[in-house]
Amino acid sequence: MTQQSEPSDDPIYIADPEKEKQAKALHFMVSIIRLLGIAILMLGIAISLGRIANIPAAVGYVLVFIGLAQTWVIPITMVRSFVKRQVEEEAGKETADEKIL
Repeated sequence: MTQQSEPSDDPIYIADPEKEKQAKALHFMVSIIRLLGIAILMLGIAISLGRIANIPAAVGYVLVFIGLAQTWVIPITMVRSFVKRQVEEEAGKETADEKIL
């Protein structure tokens, strides 16, 4: 009762090792930046609640803002710029291939 899959007309995806290496490095960097952002956020919350002595609450609020930005904004911009570069490279390759033909 098992059905065999029919061969499809779609081309087989073959990953580019260089692009995969770049994507893995980006994923690692984004993960580290987010973890450090969470640490800064927690430190800022502790300072703003007065858990750490002799530091003004305003410093804690600034650290909370920086931690939130580092957790959400910076990784998104990094990924968007990476994807934009990949798309530009693919478009460049396509135009180069068209010029050859």
